[in-house]
Amino acid sequence: MGDLASEGDGVAGRLIVSNTGPLLHLREADSLPMMRLLGEILIPPAVAAETAVHDNAWTLTRPDWIRVVELDDPFRPYAAALTDAEALHVGEAEAIALARQTDADWFLTDDAEARRFAESSGIEVHGSLGVVLTALGDGLCSFEDATESLRRLRRSSLHMADDVWERALTALNRLRP
Repeated sequence: MGDLASEGDGVAGRLIVSNTGPLLHLREADSLPMMRLLGEILIPPAVAAETAVHDNAWTLTRPDWIRVVELDDPFRPYAAALTDAEALHVGEAEAIALARQTDADWFLTDDAEARRFAESSGIEVHGSLGVVLTALGDGLCSFEDATESLRRLRRSSLHMADDVWERALTALNRLRP
């Protein structure tokens, strides 16, 4: 990435829990370092495992600034209950449970059902597009880097409806310096 503001441990100081989608999509778009600029990044073990299934190199190349954190009681059974009752995947359920356990500022997901559930639980949710737009809005990357990251996300495996893409471009242009 070109002109990222810093490579420190979460310039913006947020505590962020991610599920698998944003890790994969931002990595495909060569924009994963933007996540680090927004805060401290935590993932539960199931997300680490799911990411490794979809990205063979993940186990060897996972950035050390993405910390895998075990769920404590009562959050392990809570995650299991979410998987059973809410039809969430294990990684999504563990990530939501970890966000609650750590009182995270943000939960990152690109999954609509996980987003709806987390929002209904009072958790602030953002996705891959939000990572890029927030990095630009917080002055942590250049307009050019954000534009290129959005273009690469559009070509990634991230499923994005045309209206979502148009709204992202509108937001990008509103944030233009």
